[in-house]
Amino acid sequence: MSRWSAEPLRIALAPGEAALLRRSDSSAGRVLATDDPAPTSLLPLLDEALADPAWRGRSVEVVLSQHFVRHVLTLPPGKTLSRMEERTLASAGLREIYGDLVDRWEVRVISQPPQFGLVGAALDAAFAHELDALLARHGFRNPALRPLGSFAARHLPPRFAGWWALAEPGWLTLFGGADGIWHHLAGQPVGDDWAEALPDLVAREAGLAALPLPASIWIQGVGMGAVLAPDSGDAHWDVLPHDASARGALALAGI
Repeated sequence: MSRWSAEPLRIALAPGEAALLRRSDSSAGRVLATDDPAPTSLLPLLDEALADPAWRGRSVEVVLSQHFVRHVLTLPPGKTLSRMEERTLASAGLREIYGDLVDRWEVRVISQPPQFGLVGAALDAAFAHELDALLARHGFRNPALRPLGSFAARHLPPRFAGWWALAEPGWLTLFGGADGIWHHLAGQPVGDDWAEALPDLVAREAGLAALPLPASIWIQGVGMGAVLAPDSGDAHWDVLPHDASARGALALAGI
């Protein structure tokens, strides 16, 4: 058995790339690549890589690129709901945006007090089930499969209040929150000029938010190289610490 078997393996999946990493040895990560951006194209590569005894273990964390996840913030339910009722409400909110695609998705929910909306996260159900089965074949128990945002949020300041821009190659997710509650979220494809466009994007989403939020923005770039705060307006900008040398899926795995 590998001496790393007791340490969780971190797997990151992004369009066209998968990365495998042991956190205690970040220099020994492995990157798998394909020309197909669909998440299912990564499964055969991952299956072959995990046959190597070096990656065997008991537990695994899977970081999913925000490209593969769709979010929604529902209207406040106004009362405490059961877990099934929460998923139904989140699915209904996603359906309003994405239509019948929701029928193919697995929806997970982050609960919030009933006077605030629920946060829903959806991914392709068939892909999630295939990935679970693949990991089980290689001996991993109870894999933790979560969006990049779930891992990256750990780096936010304890008393976060304002806006959080989470950027990775080709995609930007913008969260607005305060006092441990999410009040607004949005996601969209972006180009190389994403940082220059960020002030206008924050201003637009602030105008759509249900509640006013402080004009403080934390920028977190993952696999984007060096990130600089925009020099714009009266907002307070902060760039969260990041490894500017890490790229692609390997940067997601190391978050």
